[in-house]
Amino acid sequence: MRNILFDRLALYVLVLLAFVFAGCASSPSSKFYELNPMGAQTAETQRDSRQGSVVVAVGPLRIPDYLDRPQIVTRSGKNELDISEFNRWAGSIENNIIRVLAEDISGQLPPDRFFVVRWTPLIETQLPAAYRIEMLVNRFEGSLGSAVTLNVQWGVFGKDKGMLFTKEARIVEQVNGNSYDALVEAMSKALDRLGRDIATAIMSL
Repeated sequence: MRNILFDRLALYVLVLLAFVFAGCASSPSSKFYELNPMGAQTAETQRDSRQGSVVVAVGPLRIPDYLDRPQIVTRSGKNELDISEFNRWAGSIENNIIRVLAEDISGQLPPDRFFVVRWTPLIETQLPAAYRIEMLVNRFEGSLGSAVTLNVQWGVFGKDKGMLFTKEARIVEQVNGNSYDALVEAMSKALDRLGRDIATAIMSL
């Protein structure tokens, strides 16, 4: 009888340990985010207005190494960054930024006069741009429940690749909440403000 009780007790312990280890082994599922334009034109509107428009190419863009990763980076202190394993970008953050900026800039320019595209070597040969926007991002991150900071140097280049306009911008946008969704929304708003500045510079040219 004692051996039977001992065997049953050992079996219960093994089953309990199996559940414990299974719980420890399972990890939270990852969430994926993307930046979004703040009310740009639709692709259909751009297609309708493409013929005869001035072409504006957005790119290339350079970002810091610490941002060039799938994980979303936040700042937890003056000299400390947090890299979230379970909150990630849906695709390349570099491509994400350029896509949103192109749509934000397009939304600020008259659709019957300008056609905004993402710059690529192929675009440069097949669809020469009257203006090209080149950017160097020095900082683009924030803290949950605090603010997002975008530090960027950007310039407008003409057909002959000469620089027509250059500016260094520091944009701060408040994060309305302690979630990553709120953080990404604030980052999108910061890009929208940058897009407005770039569109204003193009119009002045």
